Amino acid sequence: MHDDPHTTSTAPTRIPFKQEGWGVAAFIVGLAVVTALTAGYIHKTTYKHPTDVRFHAAGTAGGAEHE
Repeated sequence: MHDDPHTTSTAPTRIPFKQEGWGVAAFIVGLAVVTALTAGYIHKTTYKHPTDVRFHAAGTAGGAEHE
């Protein structure tokens, strides 16, 4: 091969693959999934529909009616 400084090389330049930030991104995605599952679990275990007989209106003592 000829080392002429005036010719340009047409060979592609290899850029090494970098894994920077993928660990942090995976952690954030995992944290979002865990948070969504936790919120769903808390909602399922604590939510009472307004027509539920166990539902107590605000300001009443144990659901007692006003006199």
